[in-house]
Amino acid sequence: MTIVEISNKFPTELHAVQHFEAIRWGKKVKCAYCISTDIGSRNADMRFHCRSCKKTFSVTTASGLHNTRLPLKTWMFAFAVITDAKKGVSAKQLERNLGLSYETALDMYHRIRGFMAIENLEIGTLDGVVEMDETFVGGKPRKFNDGKTDGKYEPKPIPKLDKRIKELKSQGFDLSRKKGNPAQSDLNPKRGRGTDQIPVTGIVERDGNVIAEVMRNLTAKNLQEMVKRHVDTDNSLLITDTYTGYSNIDRIIENVKVDHHRLYSYKGVNTNSIESFWAIVKRGIIGQYHQVSVRHLPKYVAEFVFKYNNRKVDDMFETLGRISMMNKDFHQ
Repeated sequence: MTIVEISNKFPTELHAVQHFEAIRWGKKVKCAYCISTDIGSRNADMRFHCRSCKKTFSVTTASGLHNTRLPLKTWMFAFAVITDAKKGVSAKQLERNLGLSYETALDMYHRIRGFMAIENLEIGTLDGVVEMDETFVGGKPRKFNDGKTDGKYEPKPIPKLDKRIKELKSQGFDLSRKKGNPAQSDLNPKRGRGTDQIPVTGIVERDGNVIAEVMRNLTAKNLQEMVKRHVDTDNSLLITDTYTGYSNIDRIIENVKVDHHRLYSYKGVNTNSIESFWAIVKRGIIGQYHQVSVRHLPKYVAEFVFKYNNRKVDDMFETLGRISMMNKDFHQ
């Protein structure tokens, strides 16, 4: 649902509240505490009084939106903005779009990612031809300007530019570095495995769903356990690269390996589907979020998984609304 559709369909906050009430309770309001239907009239603050347990409640009480102070129409706008962005939106962009503080926008976004993670639990078992691969999330070290990273960088003199810089300085221009990223590189930076980057492992069913999770210890045992949890090992073919962690995975599932040192695809044997998913993840993190903490990385991964798995069905707005109204216990 678009922002324009939300504005037209739910012109007031009351309309938005009634929509969430219909999602949670259907046609008749029930007490959020005792499930009684002996409820008084709606108060001015959108709350009800239960005649059975004598408590007051609203549609968000004991739900995924418990204790929110934001209008539910604002949550609707957030659902629409976030689900419309394939590679995500930054919290700063959400702040500007919804007129919130940055802290509120970030907290709201993380709560929505939590809703997405709950939906991901219903993915089910993957089968048929499935591909498995891992990627590493984190900043890549910048090379020196001349491409060297194996010693202290000494810029080569450029006489023409040196002369021009001297002229500009004499005219009062200050070319010294200001506050910000110094853009310096470590000596002999490592990439991929063996770095401080965080490994994320994914399995995708061709033309189907994807499952991905942060795997701090990238071991053969952990990779096999992930396959056992999410793949029908008796009726599936697993395609991987030649990483040593997959050496004995053929003990639990039919496995074909493609050597990326020689080629990336051979007669349908490739990991292009999972690589395409990683491309979305990397573009989102680099282009939108820029920096992701280890603590919150699983939430960001959950967002990409949710959007990928719902790419063919335009119901993400409704799905988030449904999950947000689930009992609070589901969100803990």
